[in-house]
Amino acid sequence: MISFALRGIAWSLGLFGLLRLGWFEALAVLPFTKAQARLAANLFGAPVAPIDVTLACSGADALALCAGVILAYPASWKLRMSGAAMGTALILALNTVRIGVLGRAAGSPAWFEVLHIYVWPALLVTAIASYVFAWMRFVNRQPAPLVLGVPAAAPTRVVQTPSAAQTRRFILLSAALFVAFLAASPLYLESSMVLTVAASIARAAALLLGVLGVTAVAAGNILSTSRGAFLVTQECIVTPLIPIYLAASLCYPNTWPKRMAGLLAALPLFFALGVARLLVVALPSAIVSSPLFLIHAFYQLLLAAVIVLIAALLRHGTSALAWRRALVGGAFGGLAAYLLGPGYAHALMTGTFGAVPLSDPQGALEMLPAFQVGLYVALATAAFTALPLRPFLSGLALLCVSQWALFAILGLAASYAGLAPHVRDVRAWSFAAPLLACGLLAAWQARTGKSEGRRSVAGQAIPAHWAHGPEPR
Repeated sequence: MISFALRGIAWSLGLFGLLRLGWFEALAVLPFTKAQARLAANLFGAPVAPIDVTLACSGADALALCAGVILAYPASWKLRMSGAAMGTALILALNTVRIGVLGRAAGSPAWFEVLHIYVWPALLVTAIASYVFAWMRFVNRQPAPLVLGVPAAAPTRVVQTPSAAQTRRFILLSAALFVAFLAASPLYLESSMVLTVAASIARAAALLLGVLGVTAVAAGNILSTSRGAFLVTQECIVTPLIPIYLAASLCYPNTWPKRMAGLLAALPLFFALGVARLLVVALPSAIVSSPLFLIHAFYQLLLAAVIVLIAALLRHGTSALAWRRALVGGAFGGLAAYLLGPGYAHALMTGTFGAVPLSDPQGALEMLPAFQVGLYVALATAAFTALPLRPFLSGLALLCVSQWALFAILGLAASYAGLAPHVRDVRAWSFAAPLLACGLLAAWQARTGKSEGRRSVAGQAIPAHWAHGPEPR
């Protein structure tokens, strides 16, 4: 179920992105839209009043969603392609009727608005959902493939859980590599070779943004777009995720060829992440008001997702349950961070040291309170299957107290000593406090389990049916 949902989202987003490309819209989507308008005029007559049939009237969004879900469904490719083709034909036919009906209703602004905004969107959604569910029902009724005359059985899936020794090695090696990463910072932050890689990332991002229909030019290590110019430096592409990835590549694979493959994949992987980090400038302002803020926070958010996934895998093994817990934890954590938002940070700043401003050019301090609460909620949801409410709320309260203390100390340091924390230290503490709080939860859970075990042994707990004497023969 989770795999199907993820594939459906990936297919739908991929098709949506393809249909939104500037060159694809000009060559395919817009001509089809005009053809639908001409066919609607032939079937229903010319519009009563002039209407403008634009790309927004093409039905491309509904088509991407319908085809994405069908292509992601576990069926043969023949059934998927035929289902997607029939769904596309259905959407185009309904959209043509929609354009014709709206053209005839254009003489009445009130009726046109009701049909355009309320009636036809509901009809399209209902029709598409009914078709997709009917197609799935049809696919499920198809006979299962036979193997030597016997229905093929589902393959047995083995759940592998990392051993305690692997986890200890991973934690120790991650800490050692992270210390080495910080110690070597003067070398890579001033390296001309790393700056050359940054310029290559800027050029690759400009090329991909151009494919997506966004005007972008790269001059050296500066990426210029309509939303501003962005300087890509050594610090932008060298992330603390690198030592964590290297430690995982060395500790968890069981053979040296797999370890070497993981190490060799580091360079192209982080090059691609550097490019993806710059692609956020293509997001519309309705989603991201400040692309610069999201560019600076890209690796912080990515590392948070990786930590939540690692916590779920360490607790539940490499199973569907681990991925499900990680997804649910990420959703709950993101919702908690979104609900708090900048209002919580503003309350901390004004409630601890008044109107004394802090130097926060990248927005790391403003992001810290809501981010920490969201990460704590995500980790607790992903790693703990059964956690009583009182310890969870106690850890959350401890985290909030540490935030108030942190902002009070920062305010005093800024007011009387003119000191401001480095953005790298702020982002590091963003992770440290929630991890410590969740560590206390894990220790509490382990201690509670041991105490319950001692009580059962001391009390000589016996099965319930023994207490009533021997069973009758």
